[in-house]
Amino acid sequence: MLRLIYRVLIFTLTFFLCDLAITKDYQVTDTFGRHWFKKTPERIVVTDWTLLQNLLELGITPLGAPEIDKYKQYAVEPALPSSIADIGLRKAPSFKQIQALKPDLIILGTGQKKLAVPLSRIAKVVYYKSFSSHYRTNGKKSRTIFLQMAELFQKTKEADHLLSSLDENFKVLKTQLSAKFKTNKPKVTFIRFSEEAQPLVYGNNSMLDHMLKQLDLKSEFEIRKNNWGEQRIAISDLNTINGYLAIIEPIDKQFLNSHPDWKEIPAVKNNKVIFIPANWTYGGALSILPIAQSLIQQLN
Repeated sequence: MLRLIYRVLIFTLTFFLCDLAITKDYQVTDTFGRHWFKKTPERIVVTDWTLLQNLLELGITPLGAPEIDKYKQYAVEPALPSSIADIGLRKAPSFKQIQALKPDLIILGTGQKKLAVPLSRIAKVVYYKSFSSHYRTNGKKSRTIFLQMAELFQKTKEADHLLSSLDENFKVLKTQLSAKFKTNKPKVTFIRFSEEAQPLVYGNNSMLDHMLKQLDLKSEFEIRKNNWGEQRIAISDLNTINGYLAIIEPIDKQFLNSHPDWKEIPAVKNNKVIFIPANWTYGGALSILPIAQSLIQQLN
């Protein structure tokens, strides 16, 4: 009889502990601070492309994301699954469309803090500020945020592996660059054009500057540190560029070739203009790799 009672107690205790392990709350950190979760969120809506990229890299497909057609044009990678619904603009997502998706978590990004309170009436909200002039660099912060998001979805091991793989890939690219240029590495200045055909040059605190540093490369155009690491310029301001000029697509090449100031840029005259396939220059931690790979391929 005592043996039977003992077995029942052991069984009950084991069941209780297993149940406790499954339902154990866990703590995560975002820009707001610390949050407790009872279980891993499954129905996700994200309102920011940087964080959308992070989710996709972690193997997580959200229910909804903003400006899907523009993402396919300007960000491109990672590719978007067709199941993701468009929730409207990044600056002003549709609350109605978000609510219709019945999310259990809404993820906000840089510049969207004010949306936290109204959206919290629909679902739990987390907020990650990826870009700020107060960070040591946005590049370093991108890795922290990637790991914080991985922690939220209990994918820390996967994130560590992805970051390690990223670092190994950059070591390979750096070796290829050294083999080609030895100690005389070229300077590379990155620009992209806004929808209004306004040139934006990237420098201190940009993700592209972070990428260049991983390759031991430098830009020729210095800008003051700001939130995004970019500066609006005129095409004529590029007349100081003697090294390589890397342009992030899409770009109207006919517009460039017909612009009188474009032809006067030394990089253009010396055939040192590189066109980089479209990728989001305000992306997550892993977004810099395809840009770096394209750059090294063309420099070689």
